[in-house]
Amino acid sequence: MDPNRIIKMRLVFEGEKKPYLLDVSSLFYDLELLHDFSLLLYAEGYHDYRFSRFFWYRRGRPLKDEHRLRAVKIIKESPLTIELILHIVAVSSGAIWAIAQAIEKVGNWKLSREKLKLEVEKLRYEKNIRPYDEQKARIEMEKKLLERECWWIFNSLIKKLEANSIKLKDIDLSLEKTNDENDR
Repeated sequence: MDPNRIIKMRLVFEGEKKPYLLDVSSLFYDLELLHDFSLLLYAEGYHDYRFSRFFWYRRGRPLKDEHRLRAVKIIKESPLTIELILHIVAVSSGAIWAIAQAIEKVGNWKLSREKLKLEVEKLRYEKNIRPYDEQKARIEMEKKLLERECWWIFNSLIKKLEANSIKLKDIDLSLEKTNDENDR
């Protein structure tokens, strides 16, 4: 795994011109929870993590610093745009697929499901990861959710994202090279 590779995720949202700060901060936190949940579910080194109510706490998810989600850019205009950096482990472990599945399940987000699938496939191709059948991946995810007894967390995250008045309109994923720790 190349430590100088990152995944840049650009999310574009639509909503009120002046959203409540609570909706904005909740959206940010729920996105971080979704990211952390996916890594804890898929990435090597986190298999011993036991999902519990502490997952929802600010420090309840013991991710390595280099695996934490980073903000590159936040533009609060119309539309709200967020650029995030995910560690390459998100692609190689399958966690990015879990994030994509969750995003796809949020029924009231007006985004192209087909574009999202193509973005994930593009990442797999760029990272030379063998593409696998979507049905097989979906079954694998359901199996992990049952084995780790965390289906309730996944469903709660989906409901929280659906309940937010700020809705995802577009997403772009790209695999990029970084030269320096300061770029992260």
